[in-house]
Amino acid sequence: MSSDSAFDASQHLTKLGSKKLSDFIGDIGPIVIPQRYGDDPLMGLCQIIVSQQLSNQAARSIWSRLCEQLPDRSDRLHALAQDESEHLGLSRAKRRTLSSLLKQDESWFETQIQATPENRFQALTDLWGIGPWSVAMFELFVLKNPDVWSDGDLILRRISELLASEADTDRAEWISSAAPFRSFLALYCWKLNDS
Repeated sequence: MSSDSAFDASQHLTKLGSKKLSDFIGDIGPIVIPQRYGDDPLMGLCQIIVSQQLSNQAARSIWSRLCEQLPDRSDRLHALAQDESEHLGLSRAKRRTLSSLLKQDESWFETQIQATPENRFQALTDLWGIGPWSVAMFELFVLKNPDVWSDGDLILRRISELLASEADTDRAEWISSAAPFRSFLALYCWKLNDS
């Protein structure tokens, strides 16, 4: 994602009617979508599955342990596909989700990468244990889609409620008005929460 997109997004988002958001954007400036899960899309989605309903620190710890014990990508994929990772701290549900994903071959996954976001969403959420939050994180942090919002993220719901209320606007309408830069809105909301 280019710095031009980040600048355009920051300009657009300052006009949503929230002084708190506008001031925050003014303070920190444009932000780019980070490459949070590396440059391997399949491994990125696996990391996102590991991080479901965990703190970032716990998820990083489990993923690091997995990578240390299975440094070879093929070995890691095989172990996860065959549900041979119980000793690494993954819950039964996450092992089942990873196994469900990885029983598809890589060409199926590549097809999903090339599909429209709507078709990709449907294909991925048809797999056991992959829901809207996981697909949104994949779209945002792996595929770097500039217009993704996850209403299943509790921090995003809370902060957007606060900012929309300040703008005296219905929350859903306020989030809609952030298009085509809702991913950037999410990034600012998370940063605002952390500040």
